Amino acid sequence: MQRTALAFAAALLLLQSTEPAQAAARPAAKQAQASPAGTQVWDLSQLYASDAAWDAERLALLAELPKVKALQGTLGQSAQSLRAGLDQISALRLRLNRLQSYAFQKADENTQNSEAQARRQLADAVGNQFGEAASFVSAEVGALGAPKVEGFLAAEAGLAKHGQGLRTMLRLAEHTLSPKEEALLAGAADPLQQPGAIYGLLTNADLPWPKIKIRGKEVVLDQEQYTAYRSDADPKVREQVFKAFWPVYKAYERTLGAVYAANLRGTVFMARARKYPSSVAMAQGSDNIPEAVYRSLVQEANAGLPTLHRYLKLRSQVLGLKKAGYQDMYVPLAKPSGEYSQAEAERLTLAALQPLGAEYTGKLAAAFKQNWMHSVPQRGKVSGAYMNGAAYDVHPFLLMSYNGDYLGMSTLAHEWGHAMHSVYSNANQPFETADYSTFIAEIPSTANELLLADYMIANAKTREEKIFALSQQLENIRSTFFRQAMFAEFELASHEAVEKGEAVTGESLSQIYLDLLKRYHGDAQNVVKIDPLYGIEWAYIPHFYRDFYVYQYATCVSAAAFFAEGIGQGDTALRERYFTLLKSGSSADAYALTRAAGLDLATPEPYRALLRRMNRAIDQLETLLAKK
Repeated sequence: MQRTALAFAAALLLLQSTEPAQAAARPAAKQAQASPAGTQVWDLSQLYASDAAWDAERLALLAELPKVKALQGTLGQSAQSLRAGLDQISALRLRLNRLQSYAFQKADENTQNSEAQARRQLADAVGNQFGEAASFVSAEVGALGAPKVEGFLAAEAGLAKHGQGLRTMLRLAEHTLSPKEEALLAGAADPLQQPGAIYGLLTNADLPWPKIKIRGKEVVLDQEQYTAYRSDADPKVREQVFKAFWPVYKAYERTLGAVYAANLRGTVFMARARKYPSSVAMAQGSDNIPEAVYRSLVQEANAGLPTLHRYLKLRSQVLGLKKAGYQDMYVPLAKPSGEYSQAEAERLTLAALQPLGAEYTGKLAAAFKQNWMHSVPQRGKVSGAYMNGAAYDVHPFLLMSYNGDYLGMSTLAHEWGHAMHSVYSNANQPFETADYSTFIAEIPSTANELLLADYMIANAKTREEKIFALSQQLENIRSTFFRQAMFAEFELASHEAVEKGEAVTGESLSQIYLDLLKRYHGDAQNVVKIDPLYGIEWAYIPHFYRDFYVYQYATCVSAAAFFAEGIGQGDTALRERYFTLLKSGSSADAYALTRAAGLDLATPEPYRALLRRMNRAIDQLETLLAKK
């Protein structure tokens, strides 16, 4: 998951920064601290030396906000005044990115730390106040009109780094309100963010996790332990884990439903305020992505369900299951050769990524040795994994809980794909265009996963290892394409329910999700039987609080498969286009950048190509299984 630390008003999405701080000395990275299984703890002192230094910067930023408000009415006076105003706002955005990165990451280390949670709220407040202060920008630029803005761009070379942002503001002018209305919407950002904050605290810190005994050992079945034990080889353990874990969420179905419904209503409110026909149109509009991309994904995922069902039937056959259930989705088809230390995972990742070239692997090997990542599993740590590349003038930071299995290694390769994307983008773009759309973000991360899978298959020493590697590649496609497409359908249905004025409750959300689970897993065809209890799984997915985010995993794995296959086969021209994409940041619209790289994700072909890849892997697996 790629994560940006900021979530401001749509009017300011492209005013990302100022000139890179070329002269600023960056603190030397410390050597990795000793920790379990060679895992690491990130060094946030590279952002601020202390909490006190962070708070001093927070107060300094607040003192600068009146100067931003004072810019209102001046941007259109001349090309020079437009550049000066945008540069001033970008300079503050650069500092604010850093401020929020520190606060968010401190809070994510331990969600039970009240001081860190309070600091995160303070950082959110600064961001929201900044959004309010600068909320006039899009309306003022829109009022100038394209001819005047283009004239300014031609007259002032220093405006070039703002060009993409200015043209985007002009394109979005029909969805931009008056300065007073924009200020009001910016002020609403804080209350609209609260459902996600409440959800995070409830699910990460406050849910009462059950204690169960597994092979005589007492286990607190929190999110991390659920992830660890859901793939247990013993079907009785898997069923025990699922039957103990999901009732916790089910018991809070009403509350979790109310929290998510509040998030949905906030999104629908914003879409209507900005005169979009739907929530999904608003989500796509900021990046100028055709809605046909979303619709094509859902259509092709449903058309490809026979391939998914073919794979799920093969899983049941290999596992010797007479009647597969949802609790059987995560168990590997073959025993891995062993656990991987983090150092081993890094070595294998570097070997797998050799087709990307020596420059890439050299940069990655050097980054592995720095304290960029928090990978130590610990109680209270936020679940999941992400890369935060918002601290442009420092380096990316990564979070995961590395547990030594294949999934952990694949996740490591994935998140470092994000980090290297930021490294390349930051080195080749000014801050204004260094950030990149989520529509592109998941391509390099997922390409890393696929290249790792290809390497593990090609270098398997035994039949069992090859079966395991093939099954992991199939699992990658299942979870990244089909599962995320299912999530995309759930998001679309839940947002449309609010848009239609229907009642949205925890129970109704669970029913929507249950119907999707059954269709995708072939319940009616007796492929996998779905217990109604598991309809509550929607409440486990934090990504739903980033509206219409998850579908991009599915589009990106389709794009990543295209790049991984060609680059893996030695297509140097394709590799060149791939690195051009990594270096491009947001210098053009995301959809245009992917099309320039040779992909059109609004058409069926990329998804059908991924399904062909999946069928080939199934063919290989069936051939191996037929050999005794």
